[in-house]
Amino acid sequence: MPRGIFMKKRSLKIKLSLSGALMICALIITHSYLSLAAILAALCHEIGHIAAAKLYKIPLNELKLGIFGASLMSKPLLCSYKSEIMLAAAGPFVNLMLSALFLPFCKNEFCSLFIAASLFLGLLNLLPIYEFDGGRILYCIISYFHSQEIARKVIFAFSFVLIFSLWTLSVYLLLRLSGSLSLFIFSLSLFSKIFLLPSKEFY
Repeated sequence: MPRGIFMKKRSLKIKLSLSGALMICALIITHSYLSLAAILAALCHEIGHIAAAKLYKIPLNELKLGIFGASLMSKPLLCSYKSEIMLAAAGPFVNLMLSALFLPFCKNEFCSLFIAASLFLGLLNLLPIYEFDGGRILYCIISYFHSQEIARKVIFAFSFVLIFSLWTLSVYLLLRLSGSLSLFIFSLSLFSKIFLLPSKEFY
C-alpha cells in the first residue's frame, strides 16, 4: 500500500515489522497450504504498486512489510492526487485481474486458493480504511474536492466502523469455531493502531 511522499533519499530497503511477522506465523500455523497462496497473492499485489511507481517515475527507497501488507516509501517527490490514486489502485487491480485471468483455467486446489487469496486481498485493500489502498484513494478524492482535514475525519470514521466490524467477526469466529487466529491478529492490530495513532499523523 503506498504511503506519503515526503521521504529522505536512500537506497531501496526491505523491512519486516513485528506485526507482519506475527501475521505470517499465524497463517503458517493455522493454514500452512493457504499461506503460500496468500503470500504469492501479496507479492503480486506489491508488484502492481511497484510497476505503477515505475510508470509514473516515482523512485522508491523502502519497502516495509507489515500487518497491512507493504508500504512503499519514495524520495521527496510530491505526487499529484491522480498519481497517488493510480499508485494505490495498482495493487488491488493486479489481484483482481489475476483472479479473473486464472479462474477459467483453474484445475487444482492451489490454483483455487490463489484465486481466492487474490480476490480477497484485492477487495480487502479497496476498503476505505487507514493505510489501505481504498483509504488512500478516498483520501485523495476528498482532499481534491474539499480539504485534507475533512478527508482525515471521513477516513477515521470509515476505519473505525469497518475495523470494529472485522474485529467483532474475528472474535466470534475464534470463540465459536476455534479458528480465525490470523483474522483476529489482523483486526486487533488495525484497531489498536487507529486508536494509538496521533491525529496529526493520520495521513
